[in-house]
Amino acid sequence: MVPYERNRFFVGRDTFIADLHNTFQSNTRPALQHHGRIALFGLGGIGKTQIALEFVYRSQSSYRRIYWISAATQESLLDGYQKIGKRASISIAPDSKPVEVAEQVLLWLKSTANWLLVIDNLDDIGVLSTRNLGIPNIINSLLPELGPGQHTLTTTRNAKADHIPAQAKEVQLFKEVDSITLLSSLSGILILPASEEEKFAQKIAEELGNLPLAISQAGSYIKEKSEGFAEYITHYRQYRSHVNFWIPEGPRPYPHSVATTWMMSVNEIRKSNATAAQLFQLLAFFNRFQSLPRCFLALD
Repeated sequence: MVPYERNRFFVGRDTFIADLHNTFQSNTRPALQHHGRIALFGLGGIGKTQIALEFVYRSQSSYRRIYWISAATQESLLDGYQKIGKRASISIAPDSKPVEVAEQVLLWLKSTANWLLVIDNLDDIGVLSTRNLGIPNIINSLLPELGPGQHTLTTTRNAKADHIPAQAKEVQLFKEVDSITLLSSLSGILILPASEEEKFAQKIAEELGNLPLAISQAGSYIKEKSEGFAEYITHYRQYRSHVNFWIPEGPRPYPHSVATTWMMSVNEIRKSNATAAQLFQLLAFFNRFQSLPRCFLALD
């Protein structure tokens, strides 16, 4: 039960994914308290969800069942457990409350072997708690219990990922070679060693901080605009100065590079389809749980 197709442009991370597999499949229980649970944490846009997705597709032969649910809100988490219950044909009373459905699904997972559950976007660890649901004497946490062959992979921007509780693994920025490979794939521009294209691609990777999401947006923008890497750098720097003007100082879940590349893309959409750009802004107002769409709100 995975809602996304495999990313055909996925690059790099081979060592990281192999480490995930080895950690989960190790026959010797390590000294770590949360063996069987791993939390991927890092900057917004660094590729946590994409790594989890690629791990899922590479691990299809390792698990009998694979499930994927969103933890952006507690409602989405409970809805995910309800979908698992339906997919697994678990016997649940029709009038059951969402938390009661989750309890039945978690009990079923506890007694079922060989599964992987991905819990995506668990930025607020409080989402796992049931204290706010007003139902005493029921599960305390919306997290599966530990057991052999029962694995939970979580993605989060929370740097205190070990509080989930899980074994925390930080996702690092791209290496330059991976940034250039992705930029070439998405832009459709062949980058030969020691060429002018490689020099400008290296500059783009540096400007964008080797952040996978920003690199992806840059590659798509270049292909859509049918321009080269040199032209992109010029346009990016112009937009970057504007972004620096309206983004306040202080900590933020996404770096400037993502806000800049988003603004460039949305302005191009506005030129070709103003109604679509207005729709993006409307959706940004409605989705208060995601920080990235706020970039759309500053376009006027």
